[in-house]
Amino acid sequence: MAQTEKAPWEQLGEEFIKQYYMLFDTLQKTALLGLYHATAMITFEENKAQGHPAIKDILENKITFQKIKHVVTKVDCQPTAENGVLVLVTGRLQTDDDPPHAFSQLFFLKPADNSYFIFHDIFRLSIHNA
Repeated sequence: MAQTEKAPWEQLGEEFIKQYYMLFDTLQKTALLGLYHATAMITFEENKAQGHPAIKDILENKITFQKIKHVVTKVDCQPTAENGVLVLVTGRLQTDDDPPHAFSQLFFLKPADNSYFIFHDIFRLSIHNA
């Protein structure tokens, strides 16, 4: 495959990431929740949840900053045996007036109801404690 050609799963992953971080960075938490399947699982730092009510709690009560900006460095995608897509994102994240921090986030996107939804989401800041 030529460097400029992208497989359909790569296109899907990259377009998903654009939409996801646009919603996240504009703090559209209700729309963001709609990207998750009703049975999705999320790990956001030390917070773990499954299902819309628990994920909504994390989005509304654990993500409390007023400003956020994701700067994506790299998006890596792989197809899965279930016609899904694994998406690994690395980049830098700045919230409120804090300095930017490196982060990584892994998504498992899977088809359901004629669309793709997040079934798994793992987010971690790359902060080194001295």
